[in-house]
Amino acid sequence: MAPVAPHAPRQSAILERRRRPSSALRAPSPRERGEGEAAASRPSFLSPFTGVRRTGRDKRLDPGRCRQAGEGRRRPAPSFIAAFLLLLLACAPAFAAACPEGEGRFGTGFYPGPYLFETAIAAEEDYPQSAVRLSGITVPHHLVVPRLIARGFRAASGFDYDRVILLSPDHFLRLVDTPFATTRRGFDTVLGAVEVDGEAVDALLAAGAADSCLFADDHGVLALLPFLRHAFPDARLVPVSISIRSKREDWDRLAALLAPLAGERTLVVQSTDFSHYHPHGRARQFDQHVLNLLAEGDPEKLVRLNQPDHLDSLGAMYVQMKLQREVHGAAPVVLASENQQQHTSARLAETTSYMLIAFGAFGPTDTPHEPEADIVYFAGDAHFGRAVTRALTDADAAERVAEAVLARTGGRPLVLNLEGVILPNVPEALGPMTLGMPEELAIPWLKRLNVAAAGLANNHVMDLGPAGLEETEAALDGAGIARFGQGERIDIGGLSVIGLTDLDSNGPPYTGLVTPDLLDRLIVADAARPVAAFVHWGREYVTEPSAREAVLAEEMRLRGTTLIAGAHPHVADGRLATLGGGETLMAYSLGNFLFDQPAATASGTLLEVRVFEQGTVFARLIELPNLFDLAKPGRR
Repeated sequence: MAPVAPHAPRQSAILERRRRPSSALRAPSPRERGEGEAAASRPSFLSPFTGVRRTGRDKRLDPGRCRQAGEGRRRPAPSFIAAFLLLLLACAPAFAAACPEGEGRFGTGFYPGPYLFETAIAAEEDYPQSAVRLSGITVPHHLVVPRLIARGFRAASGFDYDRVILLSPDHFLRLVDTPFATTRRGFDTVLGAVEVDGEAVDALLAAGAADSCLFADDHGVLALLPFLRHAFPDARLVPVSISIRSKREDWDRLAALLAPLAGERTLVVQSTDFSHYHPHGRARQFDQHVLNLLAEGDPEKLVRLNQPDHLDSLGAMYVQMKLQREVHGAAPVVLASENQQQHTSARLAETTSYMLIAFGAFGPTDTPHEPEADIVYFAGDAHFGRAVTRALTDADAAERVAEAVLARTGGRPLVLNLEGVILPNVPEALGPMTLGMPEELAIPWLKRLNVAAAGLANNHVMDLGPAGLEETEAALDGAGIARFGQGERIDIGGLSVIGLTDLDSNGPPYTGLVTPDLLDRLIVADAARPVAAFVHWGREYVTEPSAREAVLAEEMRLRGTTLIAGAHPHVADGRLATLGGGETLMAYSLGNFLFDQPAATASGTLLEVRVFEQGTVFARLIELPNLFDLAKPGRR
């Protein structure tokens, strides 16, 4: 930890507080304030600096409490940053200024000093800027995670923006008669002034937005402004606070008002913390619901979420998604999914969660910014025999295929459905539907593409009976490539993958092979490790699940499956769908990866899965060209 600058005026006070007791770790209870039982039932909020709950009436604590915090039991001295945060908890609300009169500016007195912001910004200086212009970001406002906020603005800072629309919740329930508010007044921050876009603000006010003094102390806006000022010093601000009492029709109206303002040189910043005050397992479930609905990409589905169980500003999330989809054609990529426990050594009974989300028109080779997550790719049907063998013997063709894949995966781990049998020598007399692959071709290609695991739960793995399966397993084992068959589990990074096939063309019964016993294997003792079911199912060249697949998917959801990835139809359905209100995300068919079928009859996608430390995942589909066509002579 870098030392505080010698001139820092609060250093002595902070060091003094390191010797003070635990009373500063919490806000005073209603009884301690003499407010009686009624106050205990008021809505509570999270301190922007520490995560401790405080009621709406706590937002302006008595300044004397900063001086009285030394009473009580002693605790071991915390780290410097912990002491700094304790100081902010006890004293920051005391500095909140009253609503300035006349043309006064907001922000004065909210910030104890620049240290927290400068340190976070400096720590993220090397974080890669987005190569694609971002049209929006979603960042926390809880200053326990200032680096996440700094990282979001850093990712967007490779491009210039004239305007920043900042969407925030009304934390203290000041918006009673109006669903949203803005202000004409500018802001003073510890890193410089932030000016408002007067013309844009006037348009919102004329449309019925309130001109509110809530911006004097609401951390949903104020906590983000120093980062905004650093990244975009010349951008003008349109602050928007959204009432937690607002409804869907209010959000639609606000999105319609903001749409003309959300042009190419406008960045829409959503200030939102996610699941609030839940035990870790429950928080992870709520976060996964949100992540799955983000992956599906339909703002209409977001209205099923709960506030604050899932997030503290459903309105801001809805408006952000609607603007991004309808104005920019942009999609979200989640760069971080964390919780408060990851930022403290103390064991927390309840936690708050945070996400960093980038919105942009990302192409298939635009893997946005390297997140602190395991990234695994799933691919559909792959076969290195028949006409594929002949195509890949051409060096130029082979290079085109490899380049197309690696440009999308970046050489990260790939899991695919390996159709057929790997043999040292493939007999020429094999029938056209007996899929054999030469080992000298298949294994080098699997390794070149960094195939971490080959799924063998499919209808062709037994084309040559048990002996053929043994040959295949031996070839994969010898190359150090993991494999998994029917009902078998393999762990890749933070993800558990289970192979399932509902059909087999080598003998009766041909279908209906996924049984309750097999599905029970989806249940894992380690609830923190998300489960992905890699399923061979459905009908060839049909992109809609039948009633059978719908039932199987529901049974997987009920067993706690986070993700379902399907193969066999040879065509990709090209969409992600949520089950159970967001509990499970399904890519019904990834189609082909590499198979001797041209684009006229087949298609494929990659499924990118980001696995975060807290046990949540975010998935997105990535367009994949027809690799067999790409390998044909004369293609570029």
